[in-house]
Amino acid sequence: MTTTSPPGRFDWPFAVRPARIAWHAAMAIVRPAAAAMAGWSLYVVARHYGMPHWLAFFCVAVFDGIGMGCLYQATEAVRAGRSAFTAIIATLGMASISVYLNIQHARIIGRGLPAEVMFATPAVGLLVLSALSWAATRANARAERGESPMRLPTYGLWGWVLAPQQAAEALQQRARAHVTSGASPAHQPASLPPARTAEDVIAAEFANIGPAAAVQRVAAANPGADDAEIAEILATYRVTLSAAQVGLLLERAAVPTVRLDRVPKPPNVDEHPALDPAHVMRGDAPQVNGMSLAGAITTMARHLGGLDADAKTVAQHLALQGMATDTTYIRTALSRARKTEEKLAAEAAAQAEHERAEYERRNGNGGYA
Repeated sequence: MTTTSPPGRFDWPFAVRPARIAWHAAMAIVRPAAAAMAGWSLYVVARHYGMPHWLAFFCVAVFDGIGMGCLYQATEAVRAGRSAFTAIIATLGMASISVYLNIQHARIIGRGLPAEVMFATPAVGLLVLSALSWAATRANARAERGESPMRLPTYGLWGWVLAPQQAAEALQQRARAHVTSGASPAHQPASLPPARTAEDVIAAEFANIGPAAAVQRVAAANPGADDAEIAEILATYRVTLSAAQVGLLLERAAVPTVRLDRVPKPPNVDEHPALDPAHVMRGDAPQVNGMSLAGAITTMARHLGGLDADAKTVAQHLALQGMATDTTYIRTALSRARKTEEKLAAEAAAQAEHERAEYERRNGNGGYA
């Protein structure tokens, strides 16, 4: 049984979008910069008020740890679809304290407004990037839940300037219709997807590759199983096939069994009765031993008059040469052979037409004057 690696296992480097790389790179730059600037400002302010070195370092670690923790909790709450109000308020509070310490640091060293703006920029930039990330994550979560937020109509600047009352009334009507139509249903708490069992994984794989490939895999994994056992195994993976269908997919048909009963010889019966002409193989019949089953069927059918020959007659003549099959498979094989012949005939006619047109073109019979 051959196993293949699931798609997408080794192509992950090509699935990473450049925009995602740029975003993570920006956050990797801004977060350490904001933490370092806030820690430096806290350290300078602490030392300015006479705090020992080791205690000032502890204050810096505690402050940066609390800020990063608040930022992480706010991000996780938004991603999980929970209320992030408390976590966001805590993050805003820590960012406000960081900006205040940056301003005090600039005042202590006496560098004025430019230093205040420079020291406060990393914290403010981190807050802005976090707000943008929260908005995008919240929009994706709402879309996955099927919620459709209301969007402002695009009346344009002149529409709002020249018809402000009508635009406001239309906007209000649109808001009422959105709220009362149920376009944005109440949030339902997300539930974890059910755990997938081994049977579910194999069933999904069989659904992707189709019944024919599934039969081949099960037959290769269970070489001693018959058609009925293979069909039963496939049923456990939600592939419903009968034993006859399994045999057809494996290109093997059940060999018919014949029961012979001894009966008393009737009186006055000729020792050598005439054989039924329908069951006697003609002397010029082709030898199909060694051919594939489909090839033997088409060869015998051509011998018996063409691809429209009776399936039962073809089966009888094949059985006389030791090749047993059923009429259903014979009809299928003959149908495929007819379609192949029709396709080849159409291609030959098209080729002949092309050669005729090419001949006329070269000899000047089909060109333009």
